[in-house]
Amino acid sequence: MTTKGGNMQHLQVYPKVAVAITSKHFNPLNLGRIMFSDKNRKIYGIALKCKVEKGVLTKLSEIADKIGAITRFIQVSMTEVSEPSVKAIAFLDLSDSNTAPEEALEIVRKHEFILEAQLIKPRANCLIFDDYFFPLVVADERAVIFRKKVYGALFAGVREKFGSAGEAMLYYQGFNVGYALCASHMSMNCAEDTECLIETAKAFSRTLGWAIIDHYKIDLKRGKGKLRVYQNFECEIGKGSKKAYSHFYRGVIAGWFHKFFGKPVDVKETKCIAKGDAYCEFLIRTI
Repeated sequence: MTTKGGNMQHLQVYPKVAVAITSKHFNPLNLGRIMFSDKNRKIYGIALKCKVEKGVLTKLSEIADKIGAITRFIQVSMTEVSEPSVKAIAFLDLSDSNTAPEEALEIVRKHEFILEAQLIKPRANCLIFDDYFFPLVVADERAVIFRKKVYGALFAGVREKFGSAGEAMLYYQGFNVGYALCASHMSMNCAEDTECLIETAKAFSRTLGWAIIDHYKIDLKRGKGKLRVYQNFECEIGKGSKKAYSHFYRGVIAGWFHKFFGKPVDVKETKCIAKGDAYCEFLIRTI
């Protein structure tokens, strides 16, 4: 049962039947902006700044066809609705094209909707990557991507070096992160709308690759909550564990809900993919 805005007393999106891992919970998107290729292929990058108007993607596709290129990758930067321009990067395969890369660049630049265009050349004849746009930004803040080998080594190193003290360290680091995240989410015009606030947290957790918060149950009156989480990035690296593995992410949840409820909370991980469960489940209660 729900009511509107800040008067919401009970919010539940939590089906009774457990759901197995499906494409709903695992459908990868490659954001690398790095491509390795055979030395015999001619793959070049092009960094663009375009006007925001109808038909831009169609026009870009038509340009690629005109120069005989195959688009191997394209990524468009997020922009505010009111912004008049947008940034993009594409990797074009010119292996079967009669158009030289520099000539292709000039053809692109001649179009009125193209504000800027820069050619990105391959390195060592086998590697193309975005050496134009930097830094990465999410919601107007700089972002850094850690691959699994990196964050896995970070978490494993802390646990191996410091044992249970390292796990506590991960928890409290996560707590500070979660508290700051909730404060940030509240600043996004969501502070008075419980459902909007939680959906914002879900959105960032998923789009930043942390985990999929698939179902949740929040009881404001009793100060309790339950989260069902799929593909938890921390617990994924601990598969084979005999106990619940989450400390950093559990700390994030604790910090977030401490700020949300306005009082300390206890968070227990009752199910965990590291020990063979289909998903991670977290129980939250104020203390």
